[in-house]
Amino acid sequence: MTRRTALTTLAAVTMALASAPVAAAAAGTTLTVYPTEVRPGAVFGTGFHGGCDTYSSVTSPGFTAPVSLVAVGGDRNNLWGNGTAVTTPGTYTATGTCDGKTLTTRFTVLPHQPPSWGLYPLEVQPGGEISGGSDTITGCPGGAEGPATSPGFAEPLRWTRGGNFGRFSGTTTVITTPGKYTATLKCKGTPIIGEIQFTIIGTPPTGTPPATNVPAPGNGSAQPAGRTPIIKPKGAPQTGGGGTAG
Repeated sequence: MTRRTALTTLAAVTMALASAPVAAAAAGTTLTVYPTEVRPGAVFGTGFHGGCDTYSSVTSPGFTAPVSLVAVGGDRNNLWGNGTAVTTPGTYTATGTCDGKTLTTRFTVLPHQPPSWGLYPLEVQPGGEISGGSDTITGCPGGAEGPATSPGFAEPLRWTRGGNFGRFSGTTTVITTPGKYTATLKCKGTPIIGEIQFTIIGTPPTGTPPATNVPAPGNGSAQPAGRTPIIKPKGAPQTGGGGTAG
């Protein structure tokens, strides 16, 4: 092979390589955030479906941090990871790179909702026990910021018992004054206070009992009932030590 022929062949190979398509994401590969509507501060999943040989983490202003992906079961057609949403409601774009191609998707951080929690019984005897509870996943996002409180509680309702899936509960006693009262719960993941109304059974006190021994208006003293006041006529003689005026 002559030098000229070798150079011609090398040039042809170089041009062929230059014109070959760059490896890209497999046809139909998509980026997903699940669920597409997520509560503020909640955990979500994200990743590529369709296959990637090389891939990046998934990022978004709606994530508290970039989400690293793993091949689930060693399958690069199913790249997945979990992250935490920000607490500011809104619609956000997530971005990731698969085989050199940038893919995007959109998802929504929902508005804040009141905590979902329970109180039982809702009608309780004066001085009786009342219990409450929730969970840190769907009920009280982020967990309780403190005990539940109410003017009707003798002491705050503290969370002394736990359970699966972030459950928490506790018991307290109510005061002895009948009436309707509101219990409140504050959760770390929402600025909205959760409120539940309950009733302490009985007849609530009404008004102020009538006063007794009220002085009569005027001279500040009341005449005994059934007696007529003695009135001395004007100019009547004074009586005294038995003498008379001269």
